[in-house]
Amino acid sequence: MINKEKTDIIKKEFDFELNDEIIEKFELWYKAFAQYNVHTNLMGSNDVKVIFEKHVFDSLAVLKWSGFRNIKKILDVGTGGGFPSVIFAICFPQKKIIANDSRIKKINFIKEIKEILKLDNLEILYSRIEDSPCLNVDLVVSRAVGKIIDVFELSKMHLNKEGRFLIYKSRTINDEINNFKKKYKSAKFQVIPYKLPLKENFERNLVILESLY
Repeated sequence: MINKEKTDIIKKEFDFELNDEIIEKFELWYKAFAQYNVHTNLMGSNDVKVIFEKHVFDSLAVLKWSGFRNIKKILDVGTGGGFPSVIFAICFPQKKIIANDSRIKKINFIKEIKEILKLDNLEILYSRIEDSPCLNVDLVVSRAVGKIIDVFELSKMHLNKEGRFLIYKSRTINDEINNFKKKYKSAKFQVIPYKLPLKENFERNLVILESLY
């Protein structure tokens, strides 16, 4: 799943080295993911074929945000098949990752992969995020879950005083940001665009809420 071409892509795009330990874990992860996906749909079969380009690379695009390196505790809201929570747990063992989802078939896979890879830095939360006690995290992230304001409203209680909110979005984000500002009029965002390494033009954005007031 991870070859030299792909490690070179990660190095070039994010200035991040996939060492032998990380690559070995990715190989075990991909094998377990593909096997699990046969009987329990984590993603469509076409997406599995480009899982590095559309999901692993996309998850690691967070490295384009300079603030990420100082983050210690992360909550991934609606992690699904483990994007980005499991990718973070594999690549950043020094960070504590909380993988949240309310769908048991997704959570069961996360539990399985945590055991297979011995991801001691990965915590699993099976709950609707709004029903969980405050988790006091440095960063809330979310990918392919919902609109910016909806995810923020449900998860903001889990941020500590200095906590930040980051969401992965496609290029059509202006309406969502404008809608957010109808309620939080002074909100400021940093938007970091990037492209997935696919033949077709696949534009994405990291949207970071810098301040509310």
